[in-house]
Amino acid sequence: MVVILILFSILFTLLINRVIKDLLKTKGLPGPWELPLLAELRYVFKPFSVLYPVLKTYIDKYGGVCVLYRTGQVYVMLSEPETVEPILISSNHIKKGDYDYAFLRPWLRDGLLLSDGSKWRNRRKLLTPAFHFKILEDGMKCLTKKSEEITEKLLATNGKPTDLDDIIRSSTLGAILETAMGVPSSDAKEYQEYQHEYQNKIKGITESIMKRYYRLWKHIESLYRLSSEGKEFFKDVDRLQSFTKKVIKDRKQLYLNERNSKTEDKKHRVKPFLDCLIELDISSPGAISEDGICEEVDTFMFEGHDTTASALNSALFLLANNPAEQEKAAEEQIEIFGDDNRLPTTHDLNRMEYLDMVIKEVLRLYPSVPIITRSLTEDLKIDENITIPAGCIVAIMPYFVHRSEKHWDNPEEFRPERFTPGISRHPFAFIPFSAGPRNCIGQKFAMMEMKTMLSAILRKCRLEPVTTSFEIVPTVVLKSDQPIIIKVLPRS
Repeated sequence: MVVILILFSILFTLLINRVIKDLLKTKGLPGPWELPLLAELRYVFKPFSVLYPVLKTYIDKYGGVCVLYRTGQVYVMLSEPETVEPILISSNHIKKGDYDYAFLRPWLRDGLLLSDGSKWRNRRKLLTPAFHFKILEDGMKCLTKKSEEITEKLLATNGKPTDLDDIIRSSTLGAILETAMGVPSSDAKEYQEYQHEYQNKIKGITESIMKRYYRLWKHIESLYRLSSEGKEFFKDVDRLQSFTKKVIKDRKQLYLNERNSKTEDKKHRVKPFLDCLIELDISSPGAISEDGICEEVDTFMFEGHDTTASALNSALFLLANNPAEQEKAAEEQIEIFGDDNRLPTTHDLNRMEYLDMVIKEVLRLYPSVPIITRSLTEDLKIDENITIPAGCIVAIMPYFVHRSEKHWDNPEEFRPERFTPGISRHPFAFIPFSAGPRNCIGQKFAMMEMKTMLSAILRKCRLEPVTTSFEIVPTVVLKSDQPIIIKVLPRS
């Protein structure tokens, strides 16, 4: 017991010294004056949903640049388009926040989301061809099938108030497996049990990361591993990584079989994301290792389905609560398809202008990734009066950038017409996929998937609200503080 007390005393002292050093470094920047750790105690036993309302009060008071102490760390929050632009356009400030993203590393390791420097640049260059428009077009067959499946599952709720989250996540995960990972649809049943476990483990892991981040005493990994929560977390990580290893192993065997086939038209075969990695490993030894493939597959399996599922959940909530906009989006589908039950093509998607506006307005109000952090390796000049010194952690806040009263009229209202083609705005007023060099590599795929699924739902379903409001919870990906309950009825 004495040893533990001594250890905590040392750690407490080191923490205080670091925080004071960071506070002195940011002296002169706007923000509330708070005593380290005492500020923490005010929120430690409150629900996580209180964080964003608290941040909003500081942003309203101090503006687009605000220094804030939280979870043992000093942050410089950027919440206006003008203040996020200098860092997002920079090719130097690409290092993700060491502190914030550290809790993801046991799971995602050093994949594209978390890597930086030359490794990130090389990986980004290697992976970009996997998102070529031709590959995206080839994914339409799978996406339309998944859209039909999700519509059938929604209608099977028979108008009963239902939390649709599991249905949505199952569909987006299945879409990633078949399109990006190349899992044949004939293997879908074999993978169903794995998928169900994967979905459940994702929930457990992201909740554990959130709890750990907001509880200082859980930050020391060696101690966290000894706790029951830590043991469960690392056990779940092992299970998730086992699933992705199975996906890679199965796809590699299929890839090699196809590669050796004399009848296959290799020249014109479009490769899924995972095939690009496997081919790179085989044809260019050293370009990417097996471990590198695993960390990229773990990253894209998670990001590729969870962020899209979050956006679709938000879309169904907003459409259910805004019947006029829902009907207008449905009417557009009728104009395109009439009574024809045919599946949509990429040409059809390009005609869905209003649905495109709806999706963008959903992402404005509820960006799937509401906070992005960067560690500054050199000074960052915001304007003539404000320079953030090297060594600071900067928090880019899409959630609040999208609610800037200076750039958005009545920002809390759901108004898809904001995105009518031709309307000009600050180029960094809308950043749901980040922006600049570190923008989301899969954003075109995500938009295509959301549009395809919402098109299918609107053609056959009418949404009625049960949940009429919620607070967001600051997890890795945006979540609501309660289940979003919706009634799904057949559209006559």
